[in-house]
This record gives sequence, C-alpha cells and structure tokens, in this order.
Amino acid sequence: MKKPNFKIKIIVADYYKEITDSLTNSCIKVLENNNIKYEIYYVPGVYEIPQIIKWNLKPNKNNLFIALGCVIKGQTYHFEVISDSVGKALLDIVNQNKTTLISNGIINAYNKSQALKRSKTENKNKGYEAANAMVKMIKCLI
Repeated sequence: MKKPNFKIKIIVADYYKEITDSLTNSCIKVLENNNIKYEIYYVPGVYEIPQIIKWNLKPNKNNLFIALGCVIKGQTYHFEVISDSVGKALLDIVNQNKTTLISNGIINAYNKSQALKRSKTENKNKGYEAANAMVKMIKCLI
C-alpha cells in the first residue's frame, strides 16, 4: 500500500505577531522533523481562521489544517465571543467534513504575559503541541 502524500495548511492569525511567530516556528520544526509538507496562510485575526479553512476545503480530499493564533482578554466581552465562536466554528467544520482534521493551536489567554509564556520557543508551546497532535492524527490515518 502506498503511503498517502499529506500536505498541511497552517493558518496563522498574526494579530499578535510576536506570539504567533514563535508558535509558527515551533510548528514548522515539528512538521519538518517528520518530513511533512506544509504551506502557510496568514489572516488578520483569529476570527478569520475558520473562514479561510472553509475557503480551502477540497471535497473528497484529505484536508489537514493547523490553526495558530492568540486571543487576549481585554475590558469587554469580545474575548469570550471570539474564543467561543472560533472554537465552535472549527469543530463544526470538522464535524461537517469527514475528511478534514484541524489541530487547534490558538492561545486563549487572560493577559499578554500569560500568552507570551505559552508561546515561548524554549517551551513546548501551543504551535509545537498543535503540530505534534496533527502528526499523531496522520499516523492514525496511514
């Protein structure tokens, strides 16, 4: 049996570039260490991640995505709305598209300090974790 040729689309919301650059670099290292091809799409914010994923879905094909971004709580309800709606939208996409996997590497933090800590390159940050989860899911498929 021939091993499938997977290519992952990494969707990066670069609103907090200093945070998402680190997540992206860690994600890429994991994929490259596992010889997995990827391409990167940059979107302005986390809210746009599910939209660009839906735009890139290919019927009857393997659709593999890693979502990277950050939402930091501010003074308003915006944090909850974005965090909840994006999480639900990602799950809805997966549930409605049987050949689609999405690994969620979006940081939802109460403050910038917390977000920076969760994105440090020295640590196994959310980008690393999301890529590692995708690698494990791919291994389930082959």
